[in-house]
Amino acid sequence: MTITQGECTKLFRFAYESHATDIHFHPYPSHTSILFRTEGDLKEIRRIPRADADKMVAHLKFQSGMDIGERRLPQNGSMTMQQIGRLSVRLSMIPIGEGERLVARLLPADEDLALAQLPLLKTTARDLHALAEREHGLIIFTGPTGSGKTTTLYALLQEITKQTHRHVISVEDPIEKPRKAFTQMQVNEQAGLYYTDALKAALRHDPDVLMIGEIRDEQTAKIAVRAAMTGRLVLTTLHTRNTSGALVRLLEFGVPANYLYESIAAVVAQRLVHDEREQRKAIFGFLANEPLQSLLDDCVQNIPLSYDDGLENQRLEGIALGYLPKKAGRLSHV
Repeated sequence: MTITQGECTKLFRFAYESHATDIHFHPYPSHTSILFRTEGDLKEIRRIPRADADKMVAHLKFQSGMDIGERRLPQNGSMTMQQIGRLSVRLSMIPIGEGERLVARLLPADEDLALAQLPLLKTTARDLHALAEREHGLIIFTGPTGSGKTTTLYALLQEITKQTHRHVISVEDPIEKPRKAFTQMQVNEQAGLYYTDALKAALRHDPDVLMIGEIRDEQTAKIAVRAAMTGRLVLTTLHTRNTSGALVRLLEFGVPANYLYESIAAVVAQRLVHDEREQRKAIFGFLANEPLQSLLDDCVQNIPLSYDDGLENQRLEGIALGYLPKKAGRLSHV
């Protein structure tokens, strides 16, 4: 193992042990700043001499299948670090004024949690199981980067495949956790396979359940909604602060309001907290049924939204029941 390989392994192991979800390499003229995103917050961890950091970035680009000679165009790649618990890593590089900026998303392979293991409160586990039992409709998970949305999606899909013999297809960019229980399709924009094309192809394979890694644009949003309207269960994520923000975003994407009334089954906000044993648990805020329809009415009429996701109440309930330490701070809605 070279010095550069060793430094990369030490850095990623430290990030993994610190429960970081992302590592940022931000270059400056004389140094590169290393930042970790933990619990949604991005903080600088250390500074590395620029020459050493450039070697680390080049090594990570090579290991993840990027072109190490290409520094003018954005690139994406992925790799697995077997020496750190089979840690899967998704990498993205963009060229900026000072050089190459790299972000690595950490996807621990050992986080294959059952649906019942995810939530802090048992009552929430019942609500999640109810989602897995739905036959059709659009279910959207919202929350900041690193809030555990993808882990919840995979747990739901695992539960669905255990309960029934429904045909499940996921469309992801990239495939974050390989699974044998269902069909996974990877977006490859460099080869000309975009989200919209991948989704149209997936729908031709007659899925009962469709998982879309993320709704990013108008076309993806409209395909997801139409798929849910044709009797399929569609699971996806949106990067919004709260549940009401997801409804606003879909309307901004140009999805007709009557389509939303007919298709959306639930919007779920999610955050991560650490319990008394320092284990990560999720708290969820559910928007469904009459509150969902009422809030959608407000969105359509441009009435200021004031819906409470219930996340803060869950945190307080967790403290009262002794699941969370009393010093647990208020939730961030970034």
